[in-house]
Amino acid sequence: MKNLKQLMVSLTLAAAVLAADTACAQETGALDGEIRAGVTRTISAPYSGTVGDFTVSAGDELRAGEALFALSAQDVTADFDGTVTAVFAQRGDSTAAMQDYYGALLYIERDVLYTGACTTSGAASDNENKLIHPGERVYVRSTNESKRKGEARVLGVQGNSYTIEVTSSSELRVGESIKVYRESDYDADSCIGSGRLERVDPVAVTAEGYVLAVDVEEGQHVRRGDLLLRAVPDAPRGGRDGTDEVTMPEDGVLLSVNVESGAKADRDGVLATYCPAGAMELVCSVDENDLAGLSVGMEARVELDGAPGESIRATLERIARTANEKGEYDVTFSLEQSDALRIGMSATATVK
Repeated sequence: MKNLKQLMVSLTLAAAVLAADTACAQETGALDGEIRAGVTRTISAPYSGTVGDFTVSAGDELRAGEALFALSAQDVTADFDGTVTAVFAQRGDSTAAMQDYYGALLYIERDVLYTGACTTSGAASDNENKLIHPGERVYVRSTNESKRKGEARVLGVQGNSYTIEVTSSSELRVGESIKVYRESDYDADSCIGSGRLERVDPVAVTAEGYVLAVDVEEGQHVRRGDLLLRAVPDAPRGGRDGTDEVTMPEDGVLLSVNVESGAKADRDGVLATYCPAGAMELVCSVDENDLAGLSVGMEARVELDGAPGESIRATLERIARTANEKGEYDVTFSLEQSDALRIGMSATATVK
């Protein structure tokens, strides 16, 4: 009888221990936490510049290659119509080095090949023929061969001297003497003077800093105002395509935007931070008394408060060695990718 009583006491104690263990397991099996960014990466400025207007903000989900910001670059445009005859610069080149060696980054031969330094000497006696006006259209003809002629425009006037540029010509030659007329029939009464033709030198295109992109190629005809190249203050970093846009490097969610429109960004300065797609995790704060029932590698199911019915597979990845600000320990679960996940969401992990 005594033995029976002892057996009953032992069974009662064992049942109590089992019940306590079961209660502990149930308590540690459901862990409340928050969805956080498991990885934070930075997006930095590839060169110095002023940040243009932008529309992205923290929390935006973006695809790789989407435009985030534009950084100002120096646009170098054509001053005259002409043909690009030589391109020496390429992306990343120091403009100073290229210009020291080649004299320019590229050269353009103008559509206007000749200019003329002229005077009213030899003009018809009418006083009006001695009053030359900037911008007026005139006609020129060789004094050696009347078949060589062309059209021109007056560029500037100083006293009895004026300069013309030949806009079209038929076999006119460098260095030859010409007569200038107001009428296309070259009537002597319309003669306004004489001069000598000179070749127009190719235009040397220069800039300061480093070449971000060259937008023309040899043999290309350009118009005044066409974009030739873009330059930035310092050597552009990375394998960008030469645009002034900073783009999303991979799919992900913006965590922060660290600049404002109109602000000056330094090379390698942080413009924004982001969490790559698939890098979210669940972090639960666990009391020290519940840690004994947890181990790395355990599987769990995660329920999202903001997405009822959504169940996500998870794996326990880390158990913190130091307590957090609440005196508890962070337990971190990796998560299978799901469109329902949002950083900051509340969630519950049920450990198997």
